[in-house]
Amino acid sequence: MEGRLQEVFTVNAFTASPFAGNPASVCLLELELSEEQLQGVAAQMNHSETAFVTRLDTGAAFQTADTFQLRWFTPTTEVQLCGHATLVAAAVLFKAVENQQPKLTFITRWGLHLTARRDGDRIELELQLSAATGKLLLRLADSCTVQQLEALKPDVGQLTRLHDGGEVRGVIVTVRGGGQFHCQSRYFAPWVGIPEDPVTGSAHTVLGPYWARQLGVERLSARQCSPRGGQLAVAVDWAAGRTRVAGEAVIVLRGQLRVA
Repeated sequence: MEGRLQEVFTVNAFTASPFAGNPASVCLLELELSEEQLQGVAAQMNHSETAFVTRLDTGAAFQTADTFQLRWFTPTTEVQLCGHATLVAAAVLFKAVENQQPKLTFITRWGLHLTARRDGDRIELELQLSAATGKLLLRLADSCTVQQLEALKPDVGQLTRLHDGGEVRGVIVTVRGGGQFHCQSRYFAPWVGIPEDPVTGSAHTVLGPYWARQLGVERLSARQCSPRGGQLAVAVDWAAGRTRVAGEAVIVLRGQLRVA
């Protein structure tokens, strides 16, 4: 039995380099897959997240539609929000599929409506302000340097032994940025199968509001200083209860995956 082919992409988010940023997979679903198959594809791709994009109107083409359903899976589980995998889904539609819509809307399984817009070379996401996302934010003292944050080597296995993931599903460690950045951070999420995430858009729905209040600004330049690293532009819209996160993305691989 030959099985069915689904088009898949690997894209690096929040970078202009093919060897930096946060890699994620994108699968454009022409046919419906079971939950087991979706999880199997994510495990096969083995990136921190795989985004599955489905047209809401099956009569519309990926090239012309402006609204899609979006789901995200790590290699081990489905997650409720993933910023960088949303960015790469938009990048595939804008760059590879050549969708000409100025704005795309993604509807999630949990009822969120996320938007992506072209912003020059960048893509801007509009995400909800996140106060209950399961992310624990730890701010290091201002006496700590970025170099010390970069050298941090937490025992992520110990994190899962200390907590079952019922309340906390990720840990953000951050310092005041200096230089061209307002803040810098790293993100660890072993509870969802990610020892360290290279660049995390959803973490900046927590970092953005926190540092905006601390610094008295609404727009921030942020860097996630993991070994791969990446840069983000963050804007907090208090009135609308939204955070805008923008960054570049590079498509590094395009192919087809056989699904039995």
